[in-house]
Amino acid sequence: MNKGLFIIGVVVFAGVFAEFIAKDPYRVDMSNRLLSPSLEHFFGTDQLGRDLFSRVVYGARTSLFLAVSITIISMIFGSLFGAVSGYFGGIIDDVFGRIIDIFLSIPDLVLNIALVGILSLSYGTSPLIIIFSIAFTNWVSYARIVRGSVLSIKEHEFVLAAKAIGASNLYILRKHIIPNIIGPVIVLATLNVGNVIIAISSLGFLGLGIQPPTPEWGEILNSGKNYLETAPWIMLFPGFAIAVTVLGFNIFGEGLRDVLDVKKEIIE
Repeated sequence: MNKGLFIIGVVVFAGVFAEFIAKDPYRVDMSNRLLSPSLEHFFGTDQLGRDLFSRVVYGARTSLFLAVSITIISMIFGSLFGAVSGYFGGIIDDVFGRIIDIFLSIPDLVLNIALVGILSLSYGTSPLIIIFSIAFTNWVSYARIVRGSVLSIKEHEFVLAAKAIGASNLYILRKHIIPNIIGPVIVLATLNVGNVIIAISSLGFLGLGIQPPTPEWGEILNSGKNYLETAPWIMLFPGFAIAVTVLGFNIFGEGLRDVLDVKKEIIE
């Protein structure tokens, strides 16, 4: 857990203090294009002579901002959806359950690509489009976990006792249900950040994510695919940044799950 927290801390620090750590990531210098890593350019330069270390560092800010925004939106909506479905049951649960099944039957990346493509035609590619498109599919995992947890918790004695004394549904959800599902939700959110970063980078690599010249790890990978043989560092370093960041969130999430004593099968 400490190792994961350390990795996350380093990435967050780099993103927040990018101005003090790196050079201008937008500065083009064609006389220094495709330079290999050196003391002057730690990660080398790209096809436009831009400092790759700076672009990777600033890319951390972009990727983390998008990932955290998507995770928060997905967590809130999915948890509310799952809580309502599991608590009220009946026809509400049947309808909500079918909606969840429909989303689970469609690969997330395929739906993300379709949404970004359709929305970009009308509104252009923007961070809001990326956030909406990924959150549109990412909430389902939270709804499924919360629904299952609520179905179990609502049969406990303290919930039945609250109903017996006339407590309102809103009061029971707020005082008894939600506090008991926070643990699994937080663990899932931590583990899910890595998946969201991969989704953001995948869209960027396909040219559907954050558009140049804004630095984003997937966009940097996309810009370097034509130079894989002559300048492999353009893809190597952002790819390494993605892998390490995802690993950090996974390690931290696993440790957090043990600390909060959340059963593994609940998250999976």
